[in-house]
Amino acid sequence: MAKIDTSGWKEFEIGKLFPKIIKPPVLHKRQVIEDENGIPYVVRTKFDNGIKCRVQRSDEMKPSPAGVISFGAENATFFYQREEFVSGRDIYYIDTQDLSDGACMFLTACLQPIARKYSYNYGLFPDLLKSEQIKLPTDSHGCPDWAYMDSFMAEVMKESEACLENLRLALRI
Repeated sequence: MAKIDTSGWKEFEIGKLFPKIIKPPVLHKRQVIEDENGIPYVVRTKFDNGIKCRVQRSDEMKPSPAGVISFGAENATFFYQREEFVSGRDIYYIDTQDLSDGACMFLTACLQPIARKYSYNYGLFPDLLKSEQIKLPTDSHGCPDWAYMDSFMAEVMKESEACLENLRLALRI
């Protein structure tokens, strides 16, 4: 993949792009039952898309929606959640349900540099995130170019799948 030219990208205030940054209901580990076929349980980890395990659904659960970007206040790692999930303490999500999967994955990568400014002692909470700036590609109207982001990520995924297939073939030898 060619190097990306970001010289024409523009900075946007996150809170103006995404006014809905939500704190979902908290479920503590003792309140959930692991189930490999269940719903993702997202916690404050930097690994596995923030998913500690999958848990059994219950009538009391109020899952967060699919198609959002989650982050933990203390680890400030951003993850795109393709499916509904429940979460532990100090997890938030940016409501990106109106964007495509590809645009959300691209956006997640662009958000990640913000995480470097925050630590366990200085957590990233919604009001802080809303005031942060993010640099994004723009369309001819100066708005975020969501279509470009989507097509770029489609190409990345296609190349990644080809690499994985080559690896699978090589391992069969």
